[in-house]
Amino acid sequence: MSFNTYGQKTKTAGAPVQVWAEVSGVKTGGGTIADFEDLPVGFVIPAGTPVYLDKAGGNLTPIYFYELVETLTALDTKAVLYGAAPLNADGGFIMVAPSTIGGTGTGVAYSAAVDNGDGTHTITIVAGALGTAAAGTIYAEASEAGASAVLAEASVPNGLLWNDIVKEEGDAVGTGAVVDKGRIYADRIPALPAAYEKHLEYVGINFEKGV
Repeated sequence: MSFNTYGQKTKTAGAPVQVWAEVSGVKTGGGTIADFEDLPVGFVIPAGTPVYLDKAGGNLTPIYFYELVETLTALDTKAVLYGAAPLNADGGFIMVAPSTIGGTGTGVAYSAAVDNGDGTHTITIVAGALGTAAAGTIYAEASEAGASAVLAEASVPNGLLWNDIVKEEGDAVGTGAVVDKGRIYADRIPALPAAYEKHLEYVGINFEKGV
């Protein structure tokens, strides 16, 4: 039985593409992916996902964000978000990613989420609850509704996932390696809020545009 499956250092979008331009530093030991057993079979945690590793060989926590696919108006009751992680089908809370790590924002309830099978998720909201937003706005799951919400996953990343990690039938545990120094193509990985990208640059990651 395979307990972890490393794909290429790629993000699949029609055909595999290289996401790392150079890897020059990897954290010792890697880690065991938190809550891996709860992920659906076939789920992929993409290379380049921000992660927090608490110690060598310890717990590895992915941090997920979602990018708005189409402009949102105040009349819309549906929003389409692109992101790797599944959203709760029975509803939850969502917020625009704060401008600072650890910052607060306004959490908004969504009553349902549908996985569209192409990396996008359609959430149902009350018209006007999310206001208006341009395509490309970055969201995250929120801790609660209201103006004091924080990210549901509040860990501060200390690297990016090196390889795709695939949940296969029978997998109970997944492990991953964490890059803390290298060059990555920013337009080929999951969208990151500016504050997180700046922080990861301080860690040792250089974000470049792919060709």
